[in-house]
Amino acid sequence: MSQKLSWRKLIRLSFSFMVVAFLLTACSKNGIQVSPDGNNEEATIANEGRALEQTALPNAIASSGNLNFESLEQMRNNSNIVQIAVSNPNFSSLVAAVVKTGLVDALSNANANLTVFAPTNTAFAQLPSPFNNSTNISAITDVTQINFLRDVLLYHVIGSEVFSNQIASGRSSAVTIKSQVSGNDNTIYFSNTFRLIRINGQSNVVHPNLNATNGVIHVIDKVLLPPTNTIAGIAIGNPDFSTLVAALVKTNLAGVFSGNGDFTVFAPTNAAFAQLPSPFNNAQNINGITNQVEIDALANILKYHVIASRYFAWDLGILQRTTTIAAAPNNKVTTSLGFNRGFVKGDANNTFSRINPADILATNGVIQVIDRVLLPK
Repeated sequence: MSQKLSWRKLIRLSFSFMVVAFLLTACSKNGIQVSPDGNNEEATIANEGRALEQTALPNAIASSGNLNFESLEQMRNNSNIVQIAVSNPNFSSLVAAVVKTGLVDALSNANANLTVFAPTNTAFAQLPSPFNNSTNISAITDVTQINFLRDVLLYHVIGSEVFSNQIASGRSSAVTIKSQVSGNDNTIYFSNTFRLIRINGQSNVVHPNLNATNGVIHVIDKVLLPPTNTIAGIAIGNPDFSTLVAALVKTNLAGVFSGNGDFTVFAPTNAAFAQLPSPFNNAQNINGITNQVEIDALANILKYHVIASRYFAWDLGILQRTTTIAAAPNNKVTTSLGFNRGFVKGDANNTFSRINPADILATNGVIQVIDRVLLPK
């Protein structure tokens, strides 16, 4: 009996390799693996990453608008957090939001010891009305909108004083004073690379360490919005991910991304899956798969798109080898950082996938959208 079982396992394993080999061969024939000069592409991506070391921080500061940092510096050490914000017209939207949500006393408290990530008016202007400027914010009367705005502001505050040199290099996180509604919706995530600190992969610290009498202010260029949905929920709600959702359901992996967790998912679009051979090329064909070996092969390829930790685009290193949750030893991808984008390549892909859009924040991780399916060796 055990000998027969061993042979069955051997046959099953051999067939699994055949399925994966078929995938790789068919993908090559269909033009997915493009250039034989992959080294040139790697050199280009590496050079682009290294160039960001010199340009990322100055460009972030330049794009944040004409902030009068000198006036902010003059207020430091002698004024509380609210007084510093009131003193500078670049924070008029923030001040209006603090007043509207009844947080003036909390942020003025002499006994407090807070860290506030303070969005500029330019940051608020990127939000939809009525949250986009001081006039509209001051006119809000809807209680639901006021409560939402209060949660957003509290999501910008840490209950202890943290200076920029205390934020670890690389990846780290901090819990804000926002009340937790679902997993991790009160946590902010830092990416500290090349002296530029990014928060949640989206917002840049453009002027750190304004020391107030009751804490410290870090000026940021984009309002932080707490996540409200899981990775699975975001994918299900986006028709561009219908093939990915079908694959997750077929392989019984959908539940992994529906609950608590901390993942990075490189999420291929429908167009990316369409480059694969049938039956892996669209949702309808995937739904029709009944062969367990094909399902297992598909499951391993999906796992090859998942890291068991949060990596924002600014965390991806320069041609960094990153471990996925796929079966070892063929479980590493090559990643490279970018500013609001990034790159990733499977070991059986000759060219890199571009991450666009990057850094879609979920309660249980982050989604990086890619334009081709990653394939292990």
